[in-house]
Amino acid sequence: MLIPTNNFRVTPQALMFDPELYIFDFSPDLKTSKFLLVEEKKLVLSPFIDIRFEPLAQGQFTLPTKELLMLEKMHQMQRPKSAFIFHHAFVCSTLLARCLNQIDAFFSLKEPWILRRLADYKRSQGQRLNKNEWSKLFTCYLGLLAKNYHSGSTPVIKVTNVANNLLSDVLQYLPDHKCLYLYSDLNSFLISNLKKPVETQVKMPALAASFLVDSNFSKKHPQYCNLKNASFLQVCALIWVINLYNFKQDTEKQPSNTVRSLEMNTFLTNMDTSLKALCSYFGHQTTKNDIEDMLHPEVIHTNAKQQHQPFDNQNRLVESEKILGRYASDISKAKSWVEPILKELQLVEYCQTKDLLKFRLIN
Repeated sequence: MLIPTNNFRVTPQALMFDPELYIFDFSPDLKTSKFLLVEEKKLVLSPFIDIRFEPLAQGQFTLPTKELLMLEKMHQMQRPKSAFIFHHAFVCSTLLARCLNQIDAFFSLKEPWILRRLADYKRSQGQRLNKNEWSKLFTCYLGLLAKNYHSGSTPVIKVTNVANNLLSDVLQYLPDHKCLYLYSDLNSFLISNLKKPVETQVKMPALAASFLVDSNFSKKHPQYCNLKNASFLQVCALIWVINLYNFKQDTEKQPSNTVRSLEMNTFLTNMDTSLKALCSYFGHQTTKNDIEDMLHPEVIHTNAKQQHQPFDNQNRLVESEKILGRYASDISKAKSWVEPILKELQLVEYCQTKDLLKFRLIN
């Protein structure tokens, strides 16, 4: 149980800049914002800073969001500029964030709950969203995540896949902040879904429905959006398509030189090159020691989400081969189902135009 910090005095300066006063949630109805009192080390070690993280905090407190917005507007201090990792799930994004966190150049925040809450709020409001109020709220909370952490200079915010609808807001309201979009091929995504427990698999139709809200995909391609008769793998294939479609829509609507893409298998088979390129893109020139630290066996040979368990790319490939052997026919059917739309939209080809490593070689 969290201890309410009724007797804990919080100064405006600490609220704005102390990394251990962590913005966690907000209530649109109550018009309040919740902070957690938490050790920075716990932020580092936790694989997720979502709702599962809340019991790890030492305390909590809320304050009126209106007052928080006023404090944000008044202060003159400059915060570090964040970098962002967006992804469509099951692409080793937690591993990537964990690698970056091994060097002093970066401090990884893995799936902050406040971003999930912002994403849900934006999705629920739809056309009713007041853009002026939204921009103030969004930039305030994103600014409060970008504090001066003691163990890393640049905050790297790994966004949950359910909050991919915030990419357009980062591009619009934080146009000079760098973004990476991590994705996989369709085959890998389908195999990853088949590895998941039943309690995860049953959530996929609702997830697909949420992503459909974020774009005009259902209006342009309604033949793919009746999920009642769709198989599990068809739903998963649709999720993959919609995510890449939304990424393309967002980055075409807000043309930017601050977005790069990286394919999962490229990252896993070329980790040193990928990390060197990504660090450079995020503003840090790596040393040999940096690469060694990021690729330390305790990092890349353990499960990023359950770090006491051994796991690496070779384990993943062995697991994938077993799944493929068992479900080859079902996977093939799901891929064939979405093949026409993939040819029409050229989604993978579009992602490749923003490839991080190609960009590095060209420039």
